[in-house]
Amino acid sequence: MTNRIALIGLGYLGKIHLKLLNEHADWQLAGIYDSNKQLTRDLAEQYNLKAFQSLEEAFENADVVDIATPCNTHFEIAKQAIMQGRHVFTENPVTSTLNEAKQLQLLINEAGICFEVGSVERFNPAFISAAPFVSNPRFIEIHRLASYNSRGTDVSVVLDLMMHDLDLVLNIVKSNVRRISANGATLVSRSADIANARIEFDNGCVANITTNRMALKNTRKFRVFTESNFVTVNLLDKVTQVATLKNSGLNSKNMVIDSPPGMPKKELVFEHPIILPTNAINEQLSAFYKVINSGKSMRSSIADSIKVLELAFEIESRMGA
Repeated sequence: MTNRIALIGLGYLGKIHLKLLNEHADWQLAGIYDSNKQLTRDLAEQYNLKAFQSLEEAFENADVVDIATPCNTHFEIAKQAIMQGRHVFTENPVTSTLNEAKQLQLLINEAGICFEVGSVERFNPAFISAAPFVSNPRFIEIHRLASYNSRGTDVSVVLDLMMHDLDLVLNIVKSNVRRISANGATLVSRSADIANARIEFDNGCVANITTNRMALKNTRKFRVFTESNFVTVNLLDKVTQVATLKNSGLNSKNMVIDSPPGMPKKELVFEHPIILPTNAINEQLSAFYKVINSGKSMRSSIADSIKVLELAFEIESRMGA
């Protein structure tokens, strides 16, 4: 049973992973490492864990590596871990460049290890509850707004935040991208802090995504329109509402909508799917454990991540045009 895992990176996300892994029923947290040696020692003492002195020591004492470091370090750490035969979980985005991601893909295939990318919103219980209702979407509207945090500003808001929504869109729209238009604005960072992208697919679906990391309050709303319903997913507050349009019956107690002459009246039927009180990161770590130990297929593969990166870089290029 493979369960020894080393955590690399003890920043904002790393501390979340640390708490979850330390309490996880399946994973055995073998130790922790960060380039900040004092931070590593302090947290190792707090959690009664081994403080690794180097990446090499971490790899030697674990079967799995959890990478929660800044994006621009993912490639080198993951490459070293893969070449030593370690399974790898890394936060999103997988790498800073497409070339690096494709190099990792070759290494993963050669080594035969399991590799998962932290596409955490796929494990958001609100999105999971909405999944049965969002097949064949016609229009998608997403707003992801975040108050300013210096973490992640080494890349644009597209690679920092929009990546999560691009992953969800590609997960539910089963069609090729036909056209992209995008714009953005740089406020305090060296790259865009606000971005909007309109993505048109061959099957006619359109996704409009607005991302802002300079907002006054946090918002993560995902709206999907299909031919028969309208689904609103609040990814932040974990609330899902499904509004289904049906022919109105006599004495309907639902909201009735007057249709054009000659067409039957319609009614809106509202549902609130059950949402389980789960932690998305914890659920993904559990899923990765099952992937390694039972051969269960991964929800988020390196191939998926490359597709998301390709789309993100194309959006960035359109913003600069």
